[in-house]
Amino acid sequence: MYNFIDTIPNDNAKNALLSLQTVFNGFNLDELLTDATGRFVTLSVGGRGVLSRRMNITETPYQHGAREKGFTYDIREIPVKFLIEDKTSSGLRNRFNNLNAFLLGSKKRLEFTDEEAYFIATLQSADIPDEESNSLVGTLIFVCTDPAKRKNSKEINVTETDATHIISTQGETPWSINVVFNEASNKFEFTASSGLYLLLNYTFVAGDRLQIDYVGRKVFLNGNDLRSGVSMSSNYVLLQPGEITLKASHNCDLVYDERYY
Repeated sequence: MYNFIDTIPNDNAKNALLSLQTVFNGFNLDELLTDATGRFVTLSVGGRGVLSRRMNITETPYQHGAREKGFTYDIREIPVKFLIEDKTSSGLRNRFNNLNAFLLGSKKRLEFTDEEAYFIATLQSADIPDEESNSLVGTLIFVCTDPAKRKNSKEINVTETDATHIISTQGETPWSINVVFNEASNKFEFTASSGLYLLLNYTFVAGDRLQIDYVGRKVFLNGNDLRSGVSMSSNYVLLQPGEITLKASHNCDLVYDERYY
């Protein structure tokens, strides 16, 4: 038999929510799992600092040390230490059931309320002690196979005139382009000094809305697939941090997320 004791304060527990809260796939776990009879509290979060690097090193005979040929970032693990408790054993079980439901899915947005940033993560495992009381401290282990920390979404207005902009990100990042045609045209062309180049040969009319995404090479015109209109001369490349010169045949918006490692 569990030895359950009353550890829940009598006042409304939601008033005591801490500034550090866990939000997974849009679900704020601290808020949704806290009520008058129990609570979920994020105690600490790890893995948001400096990432480990996989060094590409080649040993050379008869030379000191080794030759470095760059590196890649390792996957990111984010451990979330939490407190979960309830006044009753059945309430605790139900609170865990709800927690499991909120953590379903893979490659979902994971964020914490003490920082304006988010990760793309999947719950890998959970370290939960034996249920010998109604108050438990455990750890959720999230894994980000894409280790980037994503911050603010940036938007650049691109015109028909060459203009220099700064891509304010720490690492390469995907992008999307949004166009609303104000007049008829038989093409859309986008050029960047980084090598990014797009050419669509199609009869556009005024009011058409075109969206091009780097991820998946998606192209939609008014919500319909238009990948067939992309010229073979197009070159999809990621945006690199730093200075870039942009130009387009029609006014459009280039959108990207700041990425940090």
